[in-house]
Amino acid sequence: MFIFKFSLQDALLVIAGGALGSFLRYCITLISRYQASSPFPYKTLIINVIGCLLVGFVTIKFQQYSNYQTIKLFFITGFLGAFTTFSAFSYETVILYQSGHLKTAMMNILATTFSGVLAVVVGMWAGLSFR
Repeated sequence: MFIFKFSLQDALLVIAGGALGSFLRYCITLISRYQASSPFPYKTLIINVIGCLLVGFVTIKFQQYSNYQTIKLFFITGFLGAFTTFSAFSYETVILYQSGHLKTAMMNILATTFSGVLAVVVGMWAGLSFR
């Protein structure tokens, strides 16, 4: 039986990291308003790549420390979770691959990519339909 254990300290770490990650993403959005006239979403690509780079770096650099769970809650779950959810998807895909689940990793890539695009299309349709 699964028992949910709530820790106020853990929740505050996630909240604090999330606030900082959201604020940084907002600042990048403000700074990048004057990007090239290309329709390609460079800002999102850059944010997602930075997030993936940071989740990989933090995992490798800090996992040997005794307070890694605290770092993980604040930085990976909170900060990067708010900054970009793509980093979590990428991290989980790499972990699946590294643990020998190549088919599952590929399925994760395909399912996440296609369902994400489909969800945006459906959400846009719903937004237009329910005025």
